Amino acid sequence: MRVVILLFTLISLVACTSVQPTPTPADQFTVPTPANGQAVVFGRIISDITGKPIHRVRVAFAEVIRNEESAIFVDDAALSPFAETDTEGRFVVPNLPPKEYVIVIGDPFGLNDVVRNTDGLPKIWNIEAGQQLDIGEVRVNIGY
Repeated sequence: MRVVILLFTLISLVACTSVQPTPTPADQFTVPTPANGQAVVFGRIISDITGKPIHRVRVAFAEVIRNEESAIFVDDAALSPFAETDTEGRFVVPNLPPKEYVIVIGDPFGLNDVVRNTDGLPKIWNIEAGQQLDIGEVRVNIGY
């Protein structure tokens, strides 16, 4: 009888203890320290259409190339630094070379948008060595 009571008590204690949830990768978002001479950029991508985070989307840093009169940006699908967002729309690009960039969100060969200034033109980000830049929540107009 004692064994039964002891077993019942043990089962009751185990059943009543709270179980902590296992952290998901979204809960474990960390921002690394920039490597020497490099930068780290991070933020969150939100759909302007749905108002929800966009997960598993490419966030690329297209280099800005200037001449005396104008500038262009080049999103090279093979060479441009990029990251993919997590389930909460968050991303981090470590070891980004210091340059001027335009941030392109989406498929380089299909549906994409760029981060824009209030005047509607692409926003140019001047990334500096040693910088740990939080671009915050960025809203883009793509239908993800």
